Amino acid sequence: MSTTNWQAIPNASDHLKWYENKGQLKLNFFLSIVAVGMLLNGYDGSLISGLQASDAWQADVGYPNGVKLGLLNACGSFSGVAVGPIITYIDEHFGRRWGIRFYGVTILLGSIIGCIAGVSGANGYALFCVGRVIIGFGLTSFLMTSLIVVQEISHPRSRSTVAHAWNSWYILGLFIEGWVIFGCVGYMQGSWSWRIPYIIQVGFAVYILVAVQFVPETPRWLFAHGREEEAFQFMVTYHGNGDPQDPLVLFEYEEMKSAITQEKNAKAEKWSTILKGRSNRHRLGLATLMPFLFNMSGASILYTYYTIVFDQVGITNATTQTGIAAGLNGFTWFCQIAAVYTSKFVGRRKIVLFTWPFLLLCLIGLCVSGGVYSNTGEVNTSAGIATVSLVWIYQGFFNFACPIIYPYASEVQTFSMRSKGLLVWNTVYQLQGAYVAWVDAIALDAIGYKYYIVYMPLVVIEFVLVYFFMVETKGYTLEEIALAFDGGSKISLANADVLPSVEHSQRSGESTEEGRREVDDK
Repeated sequence: MSTTNWQAIPNASDHLKWYENKGQLKLNFFLSIVAVGMLLNGYDGSLISGLQASDAWQADVGYPNGVKLGLLNACGSFSGVAVGPIITYIDEHFGRRWGIRFYGVTILLGSIIGCIAGVSGANGYALFCVGRVIIGFGLTSFLMTSLIVVQEISHPRSRSTVAHAWNSWYILGLFIEGWVIFGCVGYMQGSWSWRIPYIIQVGFAVYILVAVQFVPETPRWLFAHGREEEAFQFMVTYHGNGDPQDPLVLFEYEEMKSAITQEKNAKAEKWSTILKGRSNRHRLGLATLMPFLFNMSGASILYTYYTIVFDQVGITNATTQTGIAAGLNGFTWFCQIAAVYTSKFVGRRKIVLFTWPFLLLCLIGLCVSGGVYSNTGEVNTSAGIATVSLVWIYQGFFNFACPIIYPYASEVQTFSMRSKGLLVWNTVYQLQGAYVAWVDAIALDAIGYKYYIVYMPLVVIEFVLVYFFMVETKGYTLEEIALAFDGGSKISLANADVLPSVEHSQRSGESTEEGRREVDDK
């Protein structure tokens, strides 16, 4: 457990109404840029799934199926693997904002190139793949950078909630995409029925490119690069509403200062140092486990190839398919919001362990309903209804765990290894994402419903790994999470003497001003 009770330290946000806390309002604007980026990520992430229901899109890109369809979905992940080390270097040496800028540029270029598919005389499939490769560069850049930014700039009182809500914006993007596809693909004819949904991405990308110019660097990056005064001023402005004597700001700054200074002295940013430490290897192991939970649990089938899943149980109408998907996206968004609220009271590990058995049961059910439809030799409405119901149930439980799975890999890393930890996370995430995007299409085409069986033992293995290796981080500040791994390392305990002076002043009835002076002396 943490050696501090940092939640009890007074802060400007405790007694100001939300509209009075100008620093928090500005900080929320910065975080909203990340939110729009994730919304765009979600919109783009499921766009290909929706376009598969469009006859015009199929014609414009040459009716891809099997290997060609899998490659079209996977090529963005391949480019994501390639760009990962470059983004890690940029995030560490040039600042966190550059990854978000790059994201906006690639979405612009990739969307425009993709929309050229279907033009007379052009190879529609090749053009669309090139566009996906360019967008893949940016998606990886944004994922790696935004996970760091959310953890490093958020107010300590709300860091956990903001981080857990990060993926809910992705689902909101899915929701918007679902209804756009429903309206355009379901009721329009011709190539513009799919080009309009695709070109909508450009507006989001332009906003991100403009808005990110107003976002300052994270205080931890500033401090690590010798800009201590700017780092302190960031916390004063955005965490203390302009008060340089705010007790929580002073505590947070000293904690950050102590941790980063000692990590620098220990050369903790070097791979040789990282790999020597048992707790660091544990952190990297968890960075590989989180994408394993996301990509290899069967969710990829239902996210990327839901049209094929529905086709295999007799639901073939494009309007019906896109309508079901649009409604499902709204449902999963509520599931994620429920998880964000629940995580305030329940630990991360417990939420994952609670949801995973239900995923296994749903996969069994999907296999049974698919088998029933396949073996009846006629249209079986009951099997179709059962499949749709199980898809909703599966996605509900899976999305209840997603707010935990996504930010966890960034949360458990120390500052010095956060970029490198996310490089490991991204490499595994993109390779597995490319594998499932490619192989799922081929396997569904070859063996149909039997493919669900492949994921069943993987879900069991994931449950066992979470049970034995996932570390609970609920209730810690970002720097204190080292306690959960190290059992009280010098870095994690170096700040423990900052808080008692504040707690003592509160217990003895001293004034807040006196408590602030004691913290300042520390």
